[in-house]
Amino acid sequence: MKKQHITKPVLQISNVRRTFRAVNAFWIAVVGGLLLTTVSLLAHVQKDWSLESDFHIAYSFTVNFLLLFLILIVNFRIVRSTLTVRWKYILAIVASLVVAGLFSLLAGWLHRILYDNIRLSDPDSVNLMRDIVVAIFAVLISIVLYSLTRRQQISLEKEKLETENLMVRFEALENQMDPHFLFNSLNTLSGLIGSDDSKAQQYLQQLASTYRYIMQGKRLVALDDELAFVDSYCQMMQIRYGDNLVIERNIDSRYLHYQVIPISLQLLIENALKHNIVSDRYPLTINIATTIHAHLRVSNPINLKQEETNSGLGLANLSKRYKMLCHQDIVISDADGTFSVEIPLIEPAQAANIIATMTTENNRI
Repeated sequence: MKKQHITKPVLQISNVRRTFRAVNAFWIAVVGGLLLTTVSLLAHVQKDWSLESDFHIAYSFTVNFLLLFLILIVNFRIVRSTLTVRWKYILAIVASLVVAGLFSLLAGWLHRILYDNIRLSDPDSVNLMRDIVVAIFAVLISIVLYSLTRRQQISLEKEKLETENLMVRFEALENQMDPHFLFNSLNTLSGLIGSDDSKAQQYLQQLASTYRYIMQGKRLVALDDELAFVDSYCQMMQIRYGDNLVIERNIDSRYLHYQVIPISLQLLIENALKHNIVSDRYPLTINIATTIHAHLRVSNPINLKQEETNSGLGLANLSKRYKMLCHQDIVISDADGTFSVEIPLIEPAQAANIIATMTTENNRI
């Protein structure tokens, strides 16, 4: 968590610096100078334009541009400081007025030296008021820019925190899955050791193969890979249950490259084995099939074990993971003596976007 507190202010300052830099001040001053000069022309639209008027146009734009640029540079430096928002506003207003006053005095002095032969129609007091108006205009631009940037930054930081929280929750759910699977697998292995060492050895080999798959740590995997993993898992289970366990598959080949959450299919098969009787008298058939709505359905006839409590934690966990990752949910059905669960199949393009987003957020964290 300390890392988050360190990186967020750095990101804020970096984004502010990108917005409030000299090149942006230059172009804002150009546009603002043209706007203010146009307003000045409209105010003198009824005058008889002469050399004085032509000079007035160039002089007005130059003065407006330079004053705007200077004030924006000063204000941008204030904005990039570590002062509070209130003091930034106060200092920007005071600094802008001071710059406007000094600039007005300097501009009048330079004009009298360089262009003494050309008379300006406006007295010094009017020029000073004009420069103050330009200063106020520059302050308003700076405040609006800062407010928009700050609001955007707050929004980005809020989104970043929500994503980080989502990542932490998702990883916590993932961490709940692996120990649960390992615990059940070791219990099964313990039951085989001593009673049938040959099967125990085969089971251990399949367990090692399945755990290599689990340890890949992928967020999403191709359905084809998940089915191959489930084949290894089902071989483990058939070592334990023999012919009493039947796995049927009806998979449309066009969905093999679609993506699923790793171990999701294994969890559904494990859920069926956990809650239903599997014996010579009551064999269990589990059907794995794709649907026309791009879902993968795992179904089995209901023959619940006696005194079996169903916490529903495994399915609830899987549901939360799908909601967090791709904003889709699993579909659970219990009708006509058949229990089924459908999980969404994620299109490859959507899966690539999800992985790219999560990778970016992991790098930020």
